[in-house]
Amino acid sequence: MNIKKTGLAALIAFAVLSSMVATPVMAVGGIGWGGDSAAPNPTLNADVTVDEWNGADFSGPLQYYDDAGEAAQLPASLNESNDNPITLTATDIDFEQRDEFPRKSDEDGDNDASALDASEWTTSGATVSSTTTAPSVDALNYAGSASSDSATYSNFTVVDGEKGYLTVAADISSASGTPTLQVTDADGDYVEIVLYDSTAAASDDTVLANVTGEGMVLQEQIGDLPVQGGGDGTFDTAEEVVISGDVDADISVLDAERTRELEFGEQLVENDDEELETVTITEPRGAYSVANMDGFDEVMADATIHGLTVDAMFQASDLQDADNVNAEFTQDNDYPQWDALGQFDYRLQLPTAFDLSYADTEFVDDPTLPGERYKTVELAEGVGDTEFSEIDSWTDVTSSYGSAEVTLDSTVSSGTTYAVSYDLVLTNGEVSTIESAAGGGAGPMSSGNGGPIDFLFSIPGLIVSAITSAVGIKIFGGGS
Repeated sequence: MNIKKTGLAALIAFAVLSSMVATPVMAVGGIGWGGDSAAPNPTLNADVTVDEWNGADFSGPLQYYDDAGEAAQLPASLNESNDNPITLTATDIDFEQRDEFPRKSDEDGDNDASALDASEWTTSGATVSSTTTAPSVDALNYAGSASSDSATYSNFTVVDGEKGYLTVAADISSASGTPTLQVTDADGDYVEIVLYDSTAAASDDTVLANVTGEGMVLQEQIGDLPVQGGGDGTFDTAEEVVISGDVDADISVLDAERTRELEFGEQLVENDDEELETVTITEPRGAYSVANMDGFDEVMADATIHGLTVDAMFQASDLQDADNVNAEFTQDNDYPQWDALGQFDYRLQLPTAFDLSYADTEFVDDPTLPGERYKTVELAEGVGDTEFSEIDSWTDVTSSYGSAEVTLDSTVSSGTTYAVSYDLVLTNGEVSTIESAAGGGAGPMSSGNGGPIDFLFSIPGLIVSAITSAVGIKIFGGGS
């Protein structure tokens, strides 16, 4: 037998047969979406609200307590197009020292007084009671219905009172006129802020709110406020807090002793040069947004934030379970001008849990390649954990693919499982990019970077071995 001809025939047979064998890409970790990767990356967009976000247990905004009470990670990323994707309300933050004014210690070292304790107030016309601004966030409710109504708290003394910051965080349910909060010194001088004034500007330093609503915060150093009253005209030792007027307010923070402002997070804002800069938030009014969870005050390091809402993207690239991803590259004679046909299958859903709720949901896909490269795109809904090969409810959506973002479903419900399947023609370079972005192999027909032994035990190696055995060639020796 002519060894050269036989060897050539074997190589030709190998090339033909191996072109029919798919080389799987390692699921989840084996598909790379970074950089210039052409791997499809469909996305479930949603505003996710976490009922109870705990800084002591969590390290990022996309964590929550699952139904077993364990810390869990959402298979999602922050919306990269939103500079400040995290939204919260100041009066829904339960943090250390929030209710520890005045700072008086008993024999056990615990604070034995609090301005948020309704039993320590005296009232005239108004009512004062215990309430909450969020689950477990204890607060003081002041309810007055006339300008002459008032309530007084006097179980404290702050020496050098002018150095303290008057800090108030409150939900204002209703109000009329200009109800006030005063801090009074020992000889009758006082400073004052207005709790509500519908005619004031939102930027007024001495007005807590010009509209009703939740999460109103004001922080002003007492020494910077005008001194009024019948004393010596100088504010000295702080001795009393008086709330007066027609207002229904739930107060979650009341402090006149701390000598610095509390920091309620950091926000990215565009400056006059149209560049982003970081701004520390000290006086949020209503729901507000921050860039991350790193910029909060040190006393809030272990805070519990109720109703934290995150602008999230549940992308295929965020999937954590290999069973939810299937990908393979083949050479397909139907597309001879292309090096490979990439076949991708994904299964995505918005996770369900008692602590999670969703708003503004949609299922979208932003094509990274021209529309004609997407030979087939199919969508199935409500497939649960059905194997991709066993799904029989596919809907062809290929015609939707062009150069613009595609909306696959505009009304997504949590717990609904979607499957999406792609046939996508690719170049060798694009396959290499997909694999190298995840640290994978180096080509559509590559089985890895192994040597001769690895090759022999691969599917193509077994094919060659079988062919050469049939024609009487020994791989590690000469002809017989």
